[in-house]
Amino acid sequence: MNLAPESIGLIAGSRSLPLDFARLARAAGVRRIVCTAVEGETDPALAPLVDDLIWLNVGQLGKMISAFTSRGVKQVVMAGQVAPKNLFDLRPDLRALGVLMRLKEKMPTPFSARLPMN
Repeated sequence: MNLAPESIGLIAGSRSLPLDFARLARAAGVRRIVCTAVEGETDPALAPLVDDLIWLNVGQLGKMISAFTSRGVKQVVMAGQVAPKNLFDLRPDLRALGVLMRLKEKMPTPFSARLPMN
C-alpha cells in the first residue's frame, strides 16, 4: 500500500535539500511534484526532478498560492534556505502585503506583555 500523495508542492530555497526532497518524494511514489523556486536562490538543477517549476521572487505570495492551487496541489512542503539578504529585498504582492499587515496588528511588543498581578 502506497501512502504517498498523488501530488505535492515544493517551495524550494537554496542548497541541496530541495533536490534531495524531490528525489526522495519520487522514490516514495509521489507522481507529480509542483515546485516554486526563488530567483537567485534555487538550484536550476531541480528542473528535471520536478514536473512544474515556477520561478518567483520572495514576497510573491499570490503567485505561489495560485501556482499550487491551479495545479490541484493540496499539500506543500518548504525545503532549503532563503538568504537573509533576499528577505530584505522583499517585493511583496498585494496578497503578501495583506498578510504582513495582519501580522503587524497581531505581533506582540514588550509593551503589550501582560504581567500577572497579585
